[in-house]
Amino acid sequence: MIDHPVAVRAQHVPLEVAAQGAQRVVSITDRVWFKVKTSQHRAAVHRLDPVHEHNAVISAGSAWWWIGAAGTRKADSGNDDFYAQLEAECGRAGKGTGRVSSLHLLPRDVDVKRLKAELATQVVVGIRDIVCRMVANSIRAGSTWSARLQRHEISVLVRARDGEAYIAVVAESFIDPNFLAVVLRAVPGVDSADWLEEPGGAMGIQPGFGQIVRSAIIPTEYQAKIVEQYGVGTER
Repeated sequence: MIDHPVAVRAQHVPLEVAAQGAQRVVSITDRVWFKVKTSQHRAAVHRLDPVHEHNAVISAGSAWWWIGAAGTRKADSGNDDFYAQLEAECGRAGKGTGRVSSLHLLPRDVDVKRLKAELATQVVVGIRDIVCRMVANSIRAGSTWSARLQRHEISVLVRARDGEAYIAVVAESFIDPNFLAVVLRAVPGVDSADWLEEPGGAMGIQPGFGQIVRSAIIPTEYQAKIVEQYGVGTER
């Protein structure tokens, strides 16, 4: 999602490697690094090895591609060249070993923590998008819309009455309080304190075994915005 020339161009490297069309940084021999070039930017990209190189938290059973170094193109040769500087840097890092070392270019603990935070954020954003689509569809159709999110089944029903929209959210299966909080916070215009527990049911919905029902009012000014932004989905 980062609109930077290096990040955008680096997305093509895995396909280029698969097609045997990627250009290696041949001067760095302890690991395989590939070149990323734009008009004025340069970078080195590496396919992380989950077995040998880093915390398994990053790999999660598959490979990740890592931009280990980046800079700008200053000249075509000499000490001003990005890849020549990178070669010298890795040579200094491996001093005394008789070989270059790119170990310092790999992810560090802070990078692992940042990735875990970004992955968690992606999950929250994804849940928010699905919930808002269900709310928009229920507003338009006046019927219940459902989706399975991770281990949970979530259903949403919105009904209009005197200009106000009443929403009921039903969660079932193993209910993680943190997950339920993300779902409820996803509804635009509804504060976390506005949700009411409905042990006896709401809007004709009777909670079954293992189900939790919450209800609230969606402010009028948010109803049209939700429908306009999220349109019609496919889950029902």
